Amino acid sequence: MLKRRGLWGLILGLLVGLLFCVQGQSVRASADYTISPYRVNVQVLKYGDANVTQTMTYRFDDGYHGVFNVQDIRGIQGGKLTGVQYRVNDGGTVTGVPATDGQNGSYELTQSKQRLRVKLYQTVSDGDQMAVTYRFHLRGVVKNYRDTAELNWKVIGTGWDVQLNHVKVTIQLPQTKVSKLQAWTHGPLSGHTQVDRQHGRVVMTVAQNPAESFVESHLLFPTTVTATNPNKVAKNRLVAAQQQEAKLARQANQKRQQAQWLRWGFFLVLIALLVGCGVRSWWWYHRHPANKYAHPTPINHAFDVPGVTPALAQSLADGMSPNTDALAGEILAAAARKEITLEPVKDGRKETVKLTKNGEQTNSFLEKCFAQVGSDDSFTLQELKTFGKHDENDELNKWFSEWQEPIDDAADTYYDDKNLKLRERLIGTRLGLSALIIVTAAASWLLGVTVGKVGTVVGLIVLIVFWIFVGRFYRRIDRNNAKGLDQVNELTGFRRMLKDIGHFNTAEIGDLILWEQILPYAAAFGLAQQVADKLAVDFGPEALDTDLVVFYPLFYGGVGLPLGDALSDSLSSALQSADTSSDSSISGGSGGFSGGSSGGFGGGSGGGAF
Repeated sequence: MLKRRGLWGLILGLLVGLLFCVQGQSVRASADYTISPYRVNVQVLKYGDANVTQTMTYRFDDGYHGVFNVQDIRGIQGGKLTGVQYRVNDGGTVTGVPATDGQNGSYELTQSKQRLRVKLYQTVSDGDQMAVTYRFHLRGVVKNYRDTAELNWKVIGTGWDVQLNHVKVTIQLPQTKVSKLQAWTHGPLSGHTQVDRQHGRVVMTVAQNPAESFVESHLLFPTTVTATNPNKVAKNRLVAAQQQEAKLARQANQKRQQAQWLRWGFFLVLIALLVGCGVRSWWWYHRHPANKYAHPTPINHAFDVPGVTPALAQSLADGMSPNTDALAGEILAAAARKEITLEPVKDGRKETVKLTKNGEQTNSFLEKCFAQVGSDDSFTLQELKTFGKHDENDELNKWFSEWQEPIDDAADTYYDDKNLKLRERLIGTRLGLSALIIVTAAASWLLGVTVGKVGTVVGLIVLIVFWIFVGRFYRRIDRNNAKGLDQVNELTGFRRMLKDIGHFNTAEIGDLILWEQILPYAAAFGLAQQVADKLAVDFGPEALDTDLVVFYPLFYGGVGLPLGDALSDSLSSALQSADTSSDSSISGGSGGFSGGSSGGFGGGSGGGAF
């Protein structure tokens, strides 16, 4: 079984690894802030300059003194900062003022031939949100060639050390209805470029731009759009630029196609693996059928005392190791055998039950409790709870497990070992194939929204049908052998009688001596108090006081203590307290981003928090 689990673990591990490879995600240490959204609006002027507005929203997970922004001006004719504004959380907009004192609301500007660096001071704390807007005027961003005007610019540079989310860059030309406007964007291949020739505008969007990655915009448009631009180059540029971008676009589209084929390959491998594992599993179960037995006629209500102990009765009826209800039943049985005495007492203001040792114990759990819980060969349920709360070595659970072992061994003779292993294997098969179905359905989203929706619906249908089929097959595998089926049939009828005790006159079924033998089984099935209450109605208090000597003080002594609940609940509470386990467009129209670079100016711009 361990080998099978290891095999499924290996398969799922490989699937997860392949999924990460297909998605191409890189692992980075995250900063204590995120930026979302990130907006850049560029207004190109007729003389080739541009007014740039950058707006970014920081979301902080730690305290900071402020933020900074770098605007790269290499490759153009210079620039200047024209304004800084910010807003913290839902407060009002604050206009930054130049200063060197580091006070909130002030900023420092450092300028060179290569860059403009703005350091804005504003103390923020964990959970704060701050939207910052920078305005720049950049000179000479457009070049007018003989045959075309060109704007080639890394609008977002590689200087950001965190991922930018929900990025949108808008470039507005000084003229509308630019029929020969072409635009390409280089950056993440998941981005999209929208060329709006009617309004002379280009809009670039991408959900995430990774840290240290750029977004570069390359625009070509008629020279008449920037007719007064003094930045002129006396040569042709249009054809060379178009050919360069066509090459980059083909490369990007090829990468997209390769990635799509890889995703389809991954998806088809998953389907093949799913079908292969499913067929192989079916063939294995076909060659290894379960042992079949004739089932006895179901007994509706059984009234005879079972021929097995209360703990074994509960274990067989539920098909599991005995629980604390079963232990409570065994404690009542020990009291009936006079091995122990049970009596209601008060521990301070709390009502509890005292257990006193009368002689040699057949119950290993009680023997350990008498030795280490309480004193003078006695202990109370309250003392047991207290012991459990301070049981750093988990002794109670060890004692309980040791008590369960011989009962589990006795139950084994009623089980079919081959069928049990088959049921266990079937559970592993169900979990493994279910995980494979879920992973396959999830992988369909890598192929697009439409395929993802279809894959999810089909996967859900397959999963439901598979679980129904496996459930029916599982129920047809008997865990009991012929002996066990007969015994469980009797126990099931006996428990059903106890559950339906309100429909019978218990005095007509048998005398109180019989019911004294039955009460431990009722406790093992969690029905002791229900049965005791019915006996009080049918026999009357005088008969109970006279003939139900052992249990009368516990169930009817007037102390207000429901023993059937208190005994099992106290054992369960003590054991739980003791549990210490640790828990791209070639033509320049709208389309996707391209990879590579067209050599635009800038590229070192970025920012962060300090």
